[in-house]
Amino acid sequence: MLRKFHPRGMALVAGLLSAMSASVAWAGPARTLYTPIVSYREWELELRGGSQDWAQRTNGEQAMVAAVGYGIAPRWFTEVAAEYSRAPGEAPRVEEFEWENIIQLTEHGRYWMDVGLFAEYAHNRLKHTNKIVMGPMLQKEVGRSQFNLNVLFGRRVDKRGIGEVPITTQMSYALQWRWHGSRPWLSPGLQGFGSLGSTGRLRSETFNLGPALFGESSLGGGRKWKYNAAVLAGLTRATPDLTVRFQLEYEFF
Repeated sequence: MLRKFHPRGMALVAGLLSAMSASVAWAGPARTLYTPIVSYREWELELRGGSQDWAQRTNGEQAMVAAVGYGIAPRWFTEVAAEYSRAPGEAPRVEEFEWENIIQLTEHGRYWMDVGLFAEYAHNRLKHTNKIVMGPMLQKEVGRSQFNLNVLFGRRVDKRGIGEVPITTQMSYALQWRWHGSRPWLSPGLQGFGSLGSTGRLRSETFNLGPALFGESSLGGGRKWKYNAAVLAGLTRATPDLTVRFQLEYEFF
């Protein structure tokens, strides 16, 4: 004989599903790595996105982010962005609006490591939720190698769900290695993205890693373009098997 499912149990399941979906979204194909160096008074037009497990209806996704940013102060870069996503068999929809900020904390190259602070406020128009994301950005250059690490903490700040399931702080990270060779328009490297779940109970949830290509070229007159692209393999059960991502930037003064 089947027992009636208690409302508290339903709330708990809903909370778990919500946390899982948040972790997967953090590791989506439009995710990127942020660097702690700011160019004062520089404009940036950015387009990034990608696809993961597109043939699978359970966790397939395509996503795209369009953004406009500006170096508003010598150590402060701010950017507004809109993200759309699409699942297999569904129409693309604008999902989220984001306000991203990069604060450069150290002079570039002066200390052993370059350090910055990332801060974001995001509104999901489909789920009607808001969240903040903050965390350090680290960069170290050794010879021709450049190493980067982001450690980010995200938390919902709306009141929806309070009293039913706890709103927790989620932790994610992004890592990158880039080789600066003799050809600036084509440099090899490595990228990886992962999530560690709630800060109260850290565990490896999602992690993908794979080879990447980087490039940039000056167009004269203070204008230049940059790109990076990667093919990432999922290394945990909760991670999509294959993610292909790209990022294009046009910068000018």
